[in-house]
Amino acid sequence: MLTSRQKLILKAIVEYYVDHAVPVGSKILTEMPYLNYSSATIRYDMARLEELDFLEKTHTSSGRIPSEKGYRYYVNNLVTRDSLVLDDFPLVDEILNKHTFSRSLAVEEAINLLSNLTNYAAVAVGPSLSEIKINKIDFIPTGDREAVVLIVTNKGHVNHQNIIVPKNVDITEVKEIIQTLDDLLKNRRLDEAISILKNEMAKTELGMFVDYQKQIIDSFVHAFAKFTEDNFYLSGMTKAFNQPEFSDVVNVKNFINMLNKKDILKLIGNNDSLTITFGSDIELNLKDNFSVISIPYRVSEDEKGTIAVFGPTRMEYSKVIPLLEYIASNLGKLYRK
Repeated sequence: MLTSRQKLILKAIVEYYVDHAVPVGSKILTEMPYLNYSSATIRYDMARLEELDFLEKTHTSSGRIPSEKGYRYYVNNLVTRDSLVLDDFPLVDEILNKHTFSRSLAVEEAINLLSNLTNYAAVAVGPSLSEIKINKIDFIPTGDREAVVLIVTNKGHVNHQNIIVPKNVDITEVKEIIQTLDDLLKNRRLDEAISILKNEMAKTELGMFVDYQKQIIDSFVHAFAKFTEDNFYLSGMTKAFNQPEFSDVVNVKNFINMLNKKDILKLIGNNDSLTITFGSDIELNLKDNFSVISIPYRVSEDEKGTIAVFGPTRMEYSKVIPLLEYIASNLGKLYRK
């Protein structure tokens, strides 16, 4: 059990190290107005915190830095929301108000803003598409040999495909193909639709259009897959390289190898509340000096998305946490409009 004084000292060390990235000595702490204790008292408590594994001593300095255990205790018990972050909230409001009718643009710009404000990598994963179904597939001619195919889901997602009809194909035949696909795929989940298009059923149904069949099927498979791709937003991955923790070549290589959707989704997880994940919790090569802060945003009773920031363990938690909370809260409202 830490004393009140030890908690204050640990909080001061974490926050100074976050700001300056240099080991903290007792002299620095004695100069802080809210640590009105003697140098000997502070040194004693720093030694005690080190014995309890909340602090680590570096090889290059007599100062201490927070250990992972120290960071864990800080974020669970000591972190306070930085009130200066309130000045950034109107920037979030501006983006979400500007894109009321385009959720994907709102999410993308919000994640870019989050990355720019924190100087860390940021990611958003939209609500799961597992229950999204195809509501309608429509064919709209826009010229003698050109048309737009609209795919609308039951959740209001819209994808459009511009197509050019080959000279050896009658445009009315293409319209019949699209009508056949509408009948075949209506009220199907996206994953079911892709499976149907790839199996013999679609080939049988569209057999009369064999010359144009493969192009049509490939186009729709791509369109349905695009719904999933548009559900994932990533920004600021190279910002990590500005942090001193990533001056190590091995860390950089591990970080680059992690830049794929599968590993990023593994990092974010699927939690129901604000979650901070540290290096030793991560089943990837990037274990040291790395953490992830993630938070869900609720779309409906059964659907949720997630936004997250990841970077060094020496992260500005007091700034990142309230920004994530505010953006998540407002993204949820945007989806429910």
